[in-house]
Amino acid sequence: MSQSIEELLQILDEITLPLQDGRIQKVFQPVPLAITLEIRIKQETLYLHISGQPQVSRIHLLRKKYTNPSTPHQFCQLLRRHLTGARISSIKQVESDRIIRLEYKKAQVTGFLMFDLIGRGTNIYLLDYKDTVIGVLRPGRLSIKNSYQIPFGQPKLGLYHHAPSTDDDTATKEHENLSYAFNRTLETRYEQIERKLTIDRIQQEHLSTNARCIKKAKRRLAALEGDLQKMSQYKNYQHYGELLKTSMHTIPNGSTQVTLKNYFSPEPSTITIALDPSQSIKVNLERYFKKHKKYRSSQRELVPRINTVKSELSVLEEERKRIFEGIYPAGRESAPTASKATLAPLGRNQQQKSKLPYRHFVSFDGLTIGVGRNATENDILTFRKMKGRDLWVHAQGVSGSHVAVFVGERNTIPEQTLYDAANLALLYSGRKHSRQGDVAYTLRKYVKKVKSERPGTVTITQEKNLYIELDETRLKRLKSTER
Repeated sequence: MSQSIEELLQILDEITLPLQDGRIQKVFQPVPLAITLEIRIKQETLYLHISGQPQVSRIHLLRKKYTNPSTPHQFCQLLRRHLTGARISSIKQVESDRIIRLEYKKAQVTGFLMFDLIGRGTNIYLLDYKDTVIGVLRPGRLSIKNSYQIPFGQPKLGLYHHAPSTDDDTATKEHENLSYAFNRTLETRYEQIERKLTIDRIQQEHLSTNARCIKKAKRRLAALEGDLQKMSQYKNYQHYGELLKTSMHTIPNGSTQVTLKNYFSPEPSTITIALDPSQSIKVNLERYFKKHKKYRSSQRELVPRINTVKSELSVLEEERKRIFEGIYPAGRESAPTASKATLAPLGRNQQQKSKLPYRHFVSFDGLTIGVGRNATENDILTFRKMKGRDLWVHAQGVSGSHVAVFVGERNTIPEQTLYDAANLALLYSGRKHSRQGDVAYTLRKYVKKVKSERPGTVTITQEKNLYIELDETRLKRLKSTER
């Protein structure tokens, strides 16, 4: 679904000359993995869209820009500082691959945007005049301060291809008269692809939720049926108690079993009843009566619950069939009807409805950081929202907020994200006024709740300590992302 080299060449054929010397007026980041440049040329404004989403990596013009979130992403803010007002010197293909190098100049300062539109490694890099990375769309093969290198181990930047000749007046006129036909065709096609991907994603989310519900219901059913099966062995225990009661004066204490005439059988027979030799006969018969009472309770309580769970499973199975048909459960997100559903941000009312039960920040590296506001939120954040591999942070030796770094599929925590979390932990703790101190951090799986203590009271192991002083610049950036 990603753009092919042939498509890329046709796109460049339409935009290279028109964008030459165009001024970048605005920068947008409508979704986390895509940017849009608003470029003013002669008597027209163009919107150059670059998607860094691996499934649909591409570059092309838009008829109009997508809706931009009210709070810009950090990468967008960086691009705005460097690109707003800059003029495009050139836009070229690199090494005959799906790599685009856009050169810009702003106040005699030269910089570059590199668009690596290559499968899973798709990314966007902002470079200085020395080809040093100063900004990156998402974590990948290069980090800030690295020197840019072409993917797949190629030695260096060198060849730039596809620069239409400006010497041919005819070619120039052809470009002036272009309606960007291929760009428009590609835009329409990717709108349909993204819509389908969105529908598939939403369907998969519903299927995953449904599968989890089915799995939980089956576990509950198995547990209830297991309890019922266990209780069924006590079905005849009332008879045992009655038989022992009628013969208790004849049974010697310390007996391990006794054989008695079974008055409850329609035919003459005997029955052997096990006894606890350490207990009296009275205690033994009372034990049998008590266990039979459990059996009756299980029939009264467990059977209806089992039937209820079976009904739930039936409903969930029917729901799964409807999800495959595109019919989603009431009260959950439905499939989008607009072609740009993936790029439409939440409205203000929707954002308020989805407010999390704790403070929510975005780290320098784009990771979510949660901060509890009180003891109850600390408990919810740590023991309900965090997973075992998430990072738990807290100011050392004082009361304060629990801070959670949600790592997702990452195996390591970026250094800047760790310092972001540590600053928040210190800010929302008893060390706020001293503005310095030790911060402890460990994985969530090493955090244990203390029984019989108020919510949020924990013990930790495998922790590491970090001494920091509050960084006002860092905190200002973090607070700008709070919701």
